[in-house]
Amino acid sequence: MIPLDKYEKWSILMEKSAKLYLNDKEFEEFTRIPENERDIQLKAILEKPIANFSIVNEVYFRARWGEVLKMLHPEQGLKLLEIASGDADMIPQIMEYTHPNSNYITSNMNKILNENLLNRTNNLSLKVEIIEDDASCIETHIGQGSVDIIAFQHSINDVIQAILCDREGVDTIYSNWMETLPKMIQILQKEISQNTLEQHAKIPFLGLIKSLLNVLKKDGMIVMNHYMFQLDIDWGYPQDLFKDMVPMTREWIKELVGCKEIFFDDFNPNWWIFLRKI
Repeated sequence: MIPLDKYEKWSILMEKSAKLYLNDKEFEEFTRIPENERDIQLKAILEKPIANFSIVNEVYFRARWGEVLKMLHPEQGLKLLEIASGDADMIPQIMEYTHPNSNYITSNMNKILNENLLNRTNNLSLKVEIIEDDASCIETHIGQGSVDIIAFQHSINDVIQAILCDREGVDTIYSNWMETLPKMIQILQKEISQNTLEQHAKIPFLGLIKSLLNVLKKDGMIVMNHYMFQLDIDWGYPQDLFKDMVPMTREWIKELVGCKEIFFDDFNPNWWIFLRKI
């Protein structure tokens, strides 16, 4: 697997990042893990499909997104839109430290995941808004040119899966997402075996990005990242697709006008895409 990041850099930064981006209870949990075990966990996160979850995962991903947010929007008053967050609270949690009292919006249609996300973020100072509608309709909710950053935090795959499920008549709104995942993986397996994934998913995906560009401020950024989970692979997720999700997406978005990909030396292009609205 192409490493997500530089182990040498993050092994040095982990304790400092934990102090910056964890609350007292979380930091206590972090300090209970022996330093050598933290290093082992970090190396596994960066160099293998993610199989285990601990506070070390949280520190790394919060700190990485903290770098992104401070780099792209160093001033306060950030308005960020996350696409298909599910119940992952990584970005609002890091915004609490990098951009307190800012505005976090997510477009996500799954009812169960939305409820979980609200429970996880109800103690934050941020204004948290969940829009339970298709993200392609986002302009009707928040208006043109209104957000600074749009984030796809490990959600390119979720968007594509939802597009294919909608085509197949599989519910992703009221169902339990993890219970539906095996069916999603079966659909992906079929699409890969029949070589129809691009035919069925590319046009709706690019239509979504076009809609998102409308609500993004000029020179604002769409940021996409991706990584692999061992569970998905064990359940039969096509491994080449999972591994090449970002390169595949990059080829699709080359067809778009109104945005330009920007590359940053410290962000591996196999796992990150940065699109600037022009």
